[in-house]
Amino acid sequence: MPSSALFISAATLHWACAAAQAPGTPMHAACRELPTIEECRAAARSITDECLRECVSLQCGGAKINCGADVKKECALRKGTGVSALGYVWRPADAGCQNPVSEVNWCEEPSSRECRAQAMVHELAHACGWKHRQGLGVPADDGDLRCE
Repeated sequence: MPSSALFISAATLHWACAAAQAPGTPMHAACRELPTIEECRAAARSITDECLRECVSLQCGGAKINCGADVKKECALRKGTGVSALGYVWRPADAGCQNPVSEVNWCEEPSSRECRAQAMVHELAHACGWKHRQGLGVPADDGDLRCE
């Protein structure tokens, strides 16, 4: 009987911890301030180009998210120049929706859940070959994401 009470307590503890996390599937276990895969895919629905939208949606669940020391250093350098970003992508010239970059660098800056999802979609669109001012429904077309 006592072991049953222990099991219930452990189950209750597990449920309480799970309830404290954001609903949905984490994009990366070690990085903070990320949208869930579901939030990312929901934000990608604003993209009007089918190839780009599908690329971004697939990348929401498959891109490698970097948030290590090198990324933090680059984020700090960018912030020091007045450029505020939640992430960035190193994109080769041949990147496109059929040949996406598989890595996004994430700055781990605090922001709202909606802002994180929009920023991630913006960066994943870059990974899929999109450029600023191309439109296509990508959040922050001009590169200036204004949200809290």
